[in-house]
Amino acid sequence: MHRFIRTWTLRIHCDLHVREVLLRTQSKRVLPQLSAYYYSSAAITTSKPASSTTSFTIHPLVANYQDQLQQNGPKLWQSYEALKTDSYSHLQDLKREDFSKLRSDLWKRKSWGTEDRILEVLNDMKQTGLTWTTHEYTEYFMAKLFKAEYHDVLQTYRGEFQQSALKLSVGSFNVILATYLALNMEKDAIQLIQNAHQQHDVIPDIRDFIRTMNRCMPKNTPIIQLAKNLVIKHAFDNDTNALNTNILHLFREKMIDDVNLLYKQCHSGKRNKLELSTYNAFIKGYMDARLIRDAIKTYKDMQEDGIKPNIYICSSMLSIYAHNRDVASAENIVRETILSGHKPDENLYNQLIKVYFKARQTQKAVRVFEEIRKNPQMQINDIILNTMIDGLVINKELKIASLLYRQMTDSHYKPDLITLNTMLKGYTRAGDISSAIGIISDMFKLGMEPDIVTFTTLVGSVFRTKAPKTAEEMINIITDQLHMTPNIYTFNAVIDSWIQSQNIEQAEKTLKLMQSPKYKQIKPTIHTYTNLIQGYINQMNLNKAMTTFQSMLRNGIRPDRATFNFMIVGFLNHNRTVDAYTCLEHMISMKLNPTKDTWKLLLDDCCQKKNWVIGRKVVEMLDQTGFVITSDSLRRSYTTVKKHCT
Repeated sequence: MHRFIRTWTLRIHCDLHVREVLLRTQSKRVLPQLSAYYYSSAAITTSKPASSTTSFTIHPLVANYQDQLQQNGPKLWQSYEALKTDSYSHLQDLKREDFSKLRSDLWKRKSWGTEDRILEVLNDMKQTGLTWTTHEYTEYFMAKLFKAEYHDVLQTYRGEFQQSALKLSVGSFNVILATYLALNMEKDAIQLIQNAHQQHDVIPDIRDFIRTMNRCMPKNTPIIQLAKNLVIKHAFDNDTNALNTNILHLFREKMIDDVNLLYKQCHSGKRNKLELSTYNAFIKGYMDARLIRDAIKTYKDMQEDGIKPNIYICSSMLSIYAHNRDVASAENIVRETILSGHKPDENLYNQLIKVYFKARQTQKAVRVFEEIRKNPQMQINDIILNTMIDGLVINKELKIASLLYRQMTDSHYKPDLITLNTMLKGYTRAGDISSAIGIISDMFKLGMEPDIVTFTTLVGSVFRTKAPKTAEEMINIITDQLHMTPNIYTFNAVIDSWIQSQNIEQAEKTLKLMQSPKYKQIKPTIHTYTNLIQGYINQMNLNKAMTTFQSMLRNGIRPDRATFNFMIVGFLNHNRTVDAYTCLEHMISMKLNPTKDTWKLLLDDCCQKKNWVIGRKVVEMLDQTGFVITSDSLRRSYTTVKKHCT
């Protein structure tokens, strides 16, 4: 009993919150039946013999720490430190997850001295008798790497870690690799890379290494570059899976320069011939990144290595040949794919049909379609039918397209919105307005909402065939002759048509009609304002463009990339380069990534006016955003400005 009282009379150096908890709960210790917080249910029932199991108690300091931990409280660290200020360390009362959650919270806060606290918690955990797992060792290695205590990392790795027979995680592998390089132990680094997969089930990964370095050594570019070179040279000799994983990750992160370096090393080195799956990864990655030339070059290298294409590579290359209208190459790759033992599927034939339509060879496209229909192992699907209808309309075979479209709608197949809009374009170009209205009716029957393309197509047709003179006349045609109720898409399409015909006055009147009481439920959108801003910029009316931009902001509408692009054009046209750069800053601050056209506008203007001050800022901004330059003309402007800024 004396020891019990002494515990509560100790002077404990802890924060005010803990003192309040102690004072508030002190009286309850005398009456166990009132203190369910500290005593188990067994303690508040009838007395038991001394041999019975004693109740488990939670000390107030532990309770306060766990409460802070649960709520991510602002005094979490103070409550943890308080556990060690008593004459008896209450760390023994904590479980593994209590330490793990605290470290997780510390990593997230990223405050000054975080690494020291991480190391302290890890050491405390070990002192309580809890053994470290791979997870704890990884955190230890990362904290030590951040503090540049490389020898501690190696001593622990070569000592207790290897004795524990644990395997490195991805993070700890990256730390050990960086440590070897920081200590100029390149041979050890190479051996670590070569044995990573076999000994630790870890794939040396360039993307993951850079992520670890950004966390632990963010400014050590030489080590990052050296590690990338070593991984490329030594990690993939007999491990296609590791190579393909790196390719996938680098493309996903848009690290094209590293992809090119990897491909150059793997292919030109000729250590081993690349496998088909690796060529497939490169070609698909270049395709997704719209680097068509690189994809074509990779396929040519594959042909030189004597590797035949599979279905996936064939389909990817057919999309390129469709874009280039290269029928001969398309037919050749299909032939090689079939001769190498691969059976063509519906997707491959669908891509081939696109090639023929793009090359204006309708008869060949129809023959492929008929071959699919006659093949009992293949089945016509929605995708193929949509491709056929789109191609026939584009090639001005509207009658055949109409017949196929009706067969499609009468069956269980369903046209997509692109096909419906394509049919709409075909009918409007032919002046068949009634059939065009029928397509819109089909949209509603199929549960589809007409989009901006639908109304732009329909309104454009009205402008061509009816030639309205005023905004009122145009809206009357839509309501009285087409029997349609205008919505926001309709008004935006009408405004855009007036802009394209350089009639900004009627575009403004269309906006006033939309804002009239009759259409009060319709509100302007970003497209409404952007169309008007484009019209004002085209007519060199910067003041009205700025007024419209400000009105848009007042109405709570967020500008998009097109809006900023038009404003930048307007400022540059009026020799207001500083304002154009300010627009760029606002654009990026709103997390809107400029396109190559926006970057080129600004860099070209800086080159033309020799404004290297703003040019330097634009180049720095481009570098910070991580934008990948693929356009030769943009690269020339970028290089010119950079030369004058260094």
